[in-house]
Amino acid sequence: MIGIFDSGIGGLSVLKEIRAKAPQADIVYFGDTENAPYGDKGAGDIRRLIAMALRRLHAAGATHIVSACNSASVPILSLPIDLLRLRLFDVVEMIGPTVEALAPRQKKIVLFGTHATVNSGLYQRAFRDKGVHIEAIAIPPLAGLIEKGASREDLYPIVREAVREAVAKNAGIISLSCTHYPFVRELFEKSLREEQSTADIFDPASAVAREVLKRFPIQGEGTLRFLVSKKSSVFDSYVETLFKTTPHTIEQAGSIYWSLKTV
Repeated sequence: MIGIFDSGIGGLSVLKEIRAKAPQADIVYFGDTENAPYGDKGAGDIRRLIAMALRRLHAAGATHIVSACNSASVPILSLPIDLLRLRLFDVVEMIGPTVEALAPRQKKIVLFGTHATVNSGLYQRAFRDKGVHIEAIAIPPLAGLIEKGASREDLYPIVREAVREAVAKNAGIISLSCTHYPFVRELFEKSLREEQSTADIFDPASAVAREVLKRFPIQGEGTLRFLVSKKSSVFDSYVETLFKTTPHTIEQAGSIYWSLKTV
């Protein structure tokens, strides 16, 4: 079974692409809504939250993991091999597929992400290993506001400021390297039009889904189960909108109190 985790709703954009390409796959999704967003947390805190998410997904039967959170990419790649005294999970994360998809393109790449993603420098190093220089811009409040269900009117000034900075850097491609950002893609597109920019917007979800199909055994009956660390009406709303034609369940995760206050 495939297990997907994110700090909240963001990874649903990745799940949607995986479901489109592999509708028969059995999938369990964990959204850590209690601790979202991860982008403003330190690497140590994120690592502890990832360990808890993996425990919950393993208990739910997951053997193959998709880390659908860019802020988690650095910590998850450094987790000890004997995590939980289980065999090493087979993991697909966000950075590798994004770099493989974008590095061959002959355009200036500007990456949008959280503070944790941008400050880690991992994307920058991964592209540099391919001989490509990128610019990275953090949009600190955006993921948290999307997670809380903020209005488009409140979100647009934040998006517009980031887009203006990217255009000033001569962006040819803008990578939405936080899985929350594709949910307001139309705001990025509107800002680009206002700036009279022809930059392409890249959503890594499709590249990640292709990597999942390449590396994971795709089998099952198409079951879809959602687990959350805290009930969230915003999460429920996104699930019902994106997967309304697919039978699914939404549950609060077990008896574990999923909070940094307890780890």
